Amino acid sequence: MAGEPLFAARYRVHWSETDAAGIMHFSNFFRALERCEEDMLASLGLMDSIVGQMPPRIVFPRVHAECLYQAPLRLGDTYRVEVTGIELGRKSIRYSFRIVNETLGSPSAECSIVAVAYSIAEGRSIPIPEEMRRKLLEIGAVEREKNSQARGEEG
Repeated sequence: MAGEPLFAARYRVHWSETDAAGIMHFSNFFRALERCEEDMLASLGLMDSIVGQMPPRIVFPRVHAECLYQAPLRLGDTYRVEVTGIELGRKSIRYSFRIVNETLGSPSAECSIVAVAYSIAEGRSIPIPEEMRRKLLEIGAVEREKNSQARGEEG
């Protein structure tokens, strides 16, 4: 996905994140995505209710995750995680990410995560809270139904 990211954060590969060859372990790419997501949500003032610490105690378990690895990140590399797209369903959010190795100036991975709004108190999935939906739309998220209808798909 070309264009400006909706949000971006910079990180560095630490020793504890690498394998014996000094390459960032594949699982740590997913940790970097979550770290970026958390930084983005915090910048929008959404973390208190999202992490389930304050009412309404809503969490967002992952129901799907994928990553297309293009080039390794190595110990000491600086990299940028970009949120390149956010699609909002009624109860789910699909985040698209790009990871760029800033040390080399090259792409490292294209990834996505799907999370579902879940009420701890009710023990079930729920619609995405309106405040969260509004703030995500303000930074460039799209409604999945509208996006799907524009492509001629069912909502």
